[in-house]
Amino acid sequence: MIRRWIGKYRAQVGDSIWSIAGLVLMNALAQILLYPILASRLGEHDYGDLQYLMAYVNIVTVSVGCAANLGRMTQPEKSRAENNGDYHVLLLAVAALGLPFVFLIRRFGGVRMDTPTTVCYYLLFVAMAFRYYADVSYKLTLRYRRYFLYYLCIGVGYVIGTVLFWYTGIWPLGILIGEALGVLYAYVGDGTLRRRFLRPSPLFGSVTKALLLLCISEGVSNLILNADRLILKFMLGSAAVTVYYLATLVGKTMSLLTLPLNGVLLGHLARYEGGFGKRTAKWLTLGSLLSIVICTGACVFGGWLMLLWLYPAEYDAVLPFLWAGGLAQVLYFTTSTLCVILLRFAHKRYQLYVNGAFALCFFGAGIPIAYRYGLWGFALATVGANAVRWTVAICLGWYTAFKTKDL
Repeated sequence: MIRRWIGKYRAQVGDSIWSIAGLVLMNALAQILLYPILASRLGEHDYGDLQYLMAYVNIVTVSVGCAANLGRMTQPEKSRAENNGDYHVLLLAVAALGLPFVFLIRRFGGVRMDTPTTVCYYLLFVAMAFRYYADVSYKLTLRYRRYFLYYLCIGVGYVIGTVLFWYTGIWPLGILIGEALGVLYAYVGDGTLRRRFLRPSPLFGSVTKALLLLCISEGVSNLILNADRLILKFMLGSAAVTVYYLATLVGKTMSLLTLPLNGVLLGHLARYEGGFGKRTAKWLTLGSLLSIVICTGACVFGGWLMLLWLYPAEYDAVLPFLWAGGLAQVLYFTTSTLCVILLRFAHKRYQLYVNGAFALCFFGAGIPIAYRYGLWGFALATVGANAVRWTVAICLGWYTAFKTKDL
């Protein structure tokens, strides 16, 4: 039976291994080398400011890059061959809007940035938008060995960036070099990304409309994923940002590992012609619950080891928050995988329902509870908001299942 299962899903398993191996390598270099060095050189306060500034990048440009990626993945095959330029128009528009946005952050964001840091921060702002779109080529063509090399380039760039930061003190350089090398590898090595680079297709209007919907959905999702840094920065200070970030770090790293899995999943679902039924909904519900329990335990244990090894100075402050930070992140990335499946079989607007419920609970409860009960209140409110997000996704999955035939 096991042999038959392996034979049936060999392609999916192989794709996942290549994708995960590349992402693990990239994140190992980032989390074991780059970020601990940034933290040790910058100190608790300035490192909290770094994470706060990266929240803006993740909310804006990463959201646009991911939306463009998902938008092209879910287009009909004929349209995908022609509308590459539609997505690049949006990416370049965001790059242009990034100039005044970065200026406003520098002027009113509550942090100090000198001119070299500001310039590199803007370049990082642009590079990450293109990087999160660029891997769409590997997902569409299912060339996951190149996916591994893509992540390898990013990881090597992080090593180079770490050296440059060490000698210059410009922290965005540490991240920028890796993101830029990933973009360079993808665009030089794959002609599909260069095809019709700035030529809108006849479907530009409909593509843009769908893309804006995905941008809103991804933006809301990433806003809530990163809003902890913004809220904690303004309500409790930069040190609280560092504490909560480290409490959620293992969970967020595991969340990143789900990205290539979701890409592999969506790549195969894009070619699947069947339906989504009650049996599938049942297994998704049970499987996600089991995943939440196992992964939360792994987050707590992994976080404990991480603090002992990489962040001993923050051990006592962060340790009590590991379970809440880990559970919140596990609920988040488990629901994100469910949303990928819904994106293939259900209406795109369901993404807004899931993330809208998340936003309502997070901001409606998180801010006043943090104001009243401090960091503990914020951590527990975040767990609650993520639990609501998972529940809404499961309910929408069952609703879809009752409307369609079983797999």
